[in-house]
Amino acid sequence: MLLCSTQQVAATWQPLARHITMQDGLPSNVVYDVYEDSKGFIWFCTDQGVSRYDGSVFHNYSIKDGVPDIMVFRIREDQQQRLWLICYNQKACYLLHGKVYNSTNDELCRRVEAEDIAYDEMFTDRNGNSCLAGKKIGILSAKPPYVHIMRGITQPKNPLRHFRDQHGEDHITVAAGVYNINTRAYFPLYISEGYIGISFYDGRSVFTTGVGAPDKPQMLDQWQLESGRYKIVKQHPIPARVYEIGPAKGNNIILSTAGGMLLFDPSSGKVIPDTTFPAGLQVNRMRTDREGNRWLSTLKNGVYCMSAGGGRMIDQRSGLNWSNILSVGLGKTGDIFAGDDAGHVYRIRQDKVQTYTLHTPHGNNRVLFIKENIKGELLVGSDVGLYRIDPDNKVHFLTVDAYKAGAASGNLFYAGSAATLTIYDRNTGKLIRNYGHRTTAVAVDQQGILWTGGIKEVHYYKDGKRMPYTGDSLLTDCFISNITPAPGGGVLIGSNTLGLFIVKDPRLPARRLNTDNGLSSNNCKKVFIARDGYIWIASDAGIDRLQLFPDDNFRIKRFSLPQGIAGNRINDMVENDGRLFVATGQGILVLNSRDTQQYQPPRLYIETVNGNALTGQPLRFAYKDRNLQVTYAGLSYNGGTPLQYKYILSGGTDDTLYTQTQSIDFTALSSGAYELLLWCRSPGSPWTAQPVRLAFTIQPPFWRHPLVIVLALLLAASVLALLFRLRIRKVKKRVAQQARNQQQLAELEMNALRAQINPHFIFNALNAIQFYYSQNDEITANHYMTSFAHFIRLTLTYSQAHWLPLSEEVAMLRTYSELEQIRYQQLFAVTFDIGPGLIEDRVAIPAMMIQPYVENAINHGLRYLKNRKGRLNVSFSIKDNTLCCIVDDNGIGRKQAATYKQAQHTSMGMKITHQRIEAINRMYGITVRMEITDNPDTPEGPGGTRVSLYIPLKLTDHDLKHPDR
Repeated sequence: MLLCSTQQVAATWQPLARHITMQDGLPSNVVYDVYEDSKGFIWFCTDQGVSRYDGSVFHNYSIKDGVPDIMVFRIREDQQQRLWLICYNQKACYLLHGKVYNSTNDELCRRVEAEDIAYDEMFTDRNGNSCLAGKKIGILSAKPPYVHIMRGITQPKNPLRHFRDQHGEDHITVAAGVYNINTRAYFPLYISEGYIGISFYDGRSVFTTGVGAPDKPQMLDQWQLESGRYKIVKQHPIPARVYEIGPAKGNNIILSTAGGMLLFDPSSGKVIPDTTFPAGLQVNRMRTDREGNRWLSTLKNGVYCMSAGGGRMIDQRSGLNWSNILSVGLGKTGDIFAGDDAGHVYRIRQDKVQTYTLHTPHGNNRVLFIKENIKGELLVGSDVGLYRIDPDNKVHFLTVDAYKAGAASGNLFYAGSAATLTIYDRNTGKLIRNYGHRTTAVAVDQQGILWTGGIKEVHYYKDGKRMPYTGDSLLTDCFISNITPAPGGGVLIGSNTLGLFIVKDPRLPARRLNTDNGLSSNNCKKVFIARDGYIWIASDAGIDRLQLFPDDNFRIKRFSLPQGIAGNRINDMVENDGRLFVATGQGILVLNSRDTQQYQPPRLYIETVNGNALTGQPLRFAYKDRNLQVTYAGLSYNGGTPLQYKYILSGGTDDTLYTQTQSIDFTALSSGAYELLLWCRSPGSPWTAQPVRLAFTIQPPFWRHPLVIVLALLLAASVLALLFRLRIRKVKKRVAQQARNQQQLAELEMNALRAQINPHFIFNALNAIQFYYSQNDEITANHYMTSFAHFIRLTLTYSQAHWLPLSEEVAMLRTYSELEQIRYQQLFAVTFDIGPGLIEDRVAIPAMMIQPYVENAINHGLRYLKNRKGRLNVSFSIKDNTLCCIVDDNGIGRKQAATYKQAQHTSMGMKITHQRIEAINRMYGITVRMEITDNPDTPEGPGGTRVSLYIPLKLTDHDLKHPDR
């Protein structure tokens, strides 16, 4: 059944170029020039200011930073590392240590403008002087007047270019000729139209292009100096406007044009496209940095960076219908197969691309694997189903399902889906489905054993029977992403979280490799075995190359990816004959698989401390400025991002710390000498061999000066003497006050005793005893008499102590309440609640503090109850380091109790208790609080009264029974 269309086109593998635009941080996509400074930073001149780039971060400068014009055409560095900006308005301006200098804040810029140089170029002459060239040529000097004008050379405002001839003499190409700066000789160049816009000297000839009428063809003029004048040797037509001329390999010249990068051979006059650059790219500047990376600027599409590591991309420009490639496969004859997410299968053979389009009614059809069997047929698994593509380009639809993995073995093909394992017999054309076997990975090892993997399971087939692999329990706790036959037998099992498992035999345990062994990540998305025995592993962190040795040793080497290609963008890969084909969302990336050399570590610079640029002067900070922020930059254009930094602060913690930010904050540093050691690495490089160092000193505070210390000691001695005298006076006063407090407290406690054992209570108790004897209730009378005597003894004993263990206070309260219950003939019930975690013997309470409140609850609340049983609850608990004591009754309440009180009656017991609380607060410096609340009324009457006492927690760490302690 034919379900596809085919086409074949010529393919050009495009050079890999990383595209940098405003979305990445450029201030504008209109870029006039690219420049590398002496440190290795890349600068972009745009129509919105100038930008510095370190491989990951842009630092943009514009009018708000002091740049005199937003249109910056070029940037040049002088011998003092000043970066001079060549602006549209030709105002003087340069950057130094991240700061913009112009005529408003710099004398040198004011002198340049005062001399009306209007510079358009900067160069270093043969004597090492930095020169600004414009209407005049000014030689810069470090001393006043800072600028010396070169006499005898004055030109109108037009583009200027400098070159040095084979004799070492400096020349300037101007609008209509050439100046020899050393001899002051002028050589006119007679051009037919317009003026000279671009020039280049190759060591023998001067090449120029003119700026004239747009309808005239672009000509490249070749000049040579003969008999004291320049003559045109040849004129070469150029197919597009030339923006820049530069040197190329050999004797060739490279042209940056509106039609792309062109190579010009001066000997033959031939102009051909330079295929090492992307085709048709309109380039106005090309620069090669020290690492060999090539930077291409455009006037509308930002910048392109071509890594020194090279690499090619097979994408839509190469003949693919779609660039999001999900799968790749390797044919037995070296063909590369690829599948995208739109139902296209590609056969890539040398410079041709054969495309098979798998038509579906829905349009979405991800091609997830492509395998070739022994007959040269392609078995393709996709979201829609399983296909077979014959060598004669016919496509057959075999079965419906979402197939994710497949493996060929002789005439049989095994395909795994979300629901089945399907076996296809090429000889018979039969399909056998094994339902219920969710399969995400399939492989047949060298012994012919079929292996399958799924979610938390791995199986193998023995004599046609499905057997679980039990050699490693970890395989039952992860997602199996792929299974591949291992070199020498067995299989390699890749997981999404636990790394790579090596299984040599179903009966043997697995060997596990993970990040601890050197893998870049434990998420092994794809594993491919190359013909040379190397094992390639793709993960979300990049690509690793694994080599296994017969003695069970192994070697893992990280394969560096070009800048801009992240591991999480890799979908699949194969390797063949020194080329690594990587499926990405941008197309098929082709890399040199034999180039496993690591990238060089990034260049690293410390830039500012607390916002101030480093000038080479010793760094000393006042003690008040001991909070420091150090900023730095690592330069990496090849090794990938993000960069990782590690640092040690010698003199501080001396710990090795790691970060991915470009700044470090140090807070509250002590005075002393420090040294910051800083290293850097990219994902594809080792750490920098030597750290960058920053030494600084935090000066001691002024009070550590010797004179200040002596004066402080004298002052301290005087103050101590004065404080000693005041202390003695205060102690004496405090002792006297404590004596008065002790006396007052003793008097209050005695008053409390008299108030508690009042005549009414004794009288009532004796009457009760008499009553029980008169009724011949001798048992009750004796019990009452015993309890009464015990209570009197406890009262007399505890009245002499300031603090008691809570257990003894509770014992006294129980005795007292029993007397009252007997007296009132069990009119009420009494309960005591001790909160959880409260140890009565360890917690102290002021002696006899609770009894007056219990007595008050009985005599004024419970005794008048008539229609219900009385209840008195005394509870103790600890909350927020406070002892909470609650006396809760269901008596008649305060309002009704007031009607029973005799006129002019004053509760002396409660008054003395309040005075006692105040005395305790003063004496011990604590706060004992009391709250009285009325309980809500009930249908039976008033709800009673609740007294809450809050006493700061005190432990019985000594004998509280002794009043003197």
